[in-house]
Amino acid sequence: MREYKLKIDKKKFIYPEELIKMFEIASDKQLFNLKCMINTGARINEIRNVYKKDIDKERNNITLWKTKVRAKLKETRPSPRTIPVSSQFCKYYYKNIDDYKIYSTNQYRLMLLDLGKKIGMENYKDLSSHNMRKTYGTWMLSLGIDGFKLAQILGHSPEMLRTQYATSDIFNFRDKDIMRDILGDLPNRLILNRSY
Repeated sequence: MREYKLKIDKKKFIYPEELIKMFEIASDKQLFNLKCMINTGARINEIRNVYKKDIDKERNNITLWKTKVRAKLKETRPSPRTIPVSSQFCKYYYKNIDDYKIYSTNQYRLMLLDLGKKIGMENYKDLSSHNMRKTYGTWMLSLGIDGFKLAQILGHSPEMLRTQYATSDIFNFRDKDIMRDILGDLPNRLILNRSY
């Protein structure tokens, strides 16, 4: 019988310096998995089903064809969602998508637990693939991305952002600089609403 553990922090996210430390010790395959999740905010099953043909290098967008069915909105089948990504990540993703695969939900969780433990992260046992999604959302809000726009990218309702994501005003200037380095030109693109 599988044993379940209650998370201490359901809104757990990763601080920018913690993610950089993970990047530094990750294998190439792990790094690919980390970068895919933090740069898209997608769910594991959404990003696992992306192929080269789904990457629009001209517009720096990725189309997610396998998305979560939202029963509250009376959806009966997945509705494709196109999400913006940075020009830097778009090039990286297109170059590496054939060489590395996205882990399963459990593999991703085990990778995060291992990396979190190695870098000495507090409450690393609370990590899961969904925490990368929460990290993406929390970071984007802290960088000034409009909540409605972010909800569309994540496939959420704006109300969900308010109740499920950590407050975005807890980061200092250094944190925000690191976030911008990791997320590339995406925050500016979304704030200025221009294409690169």
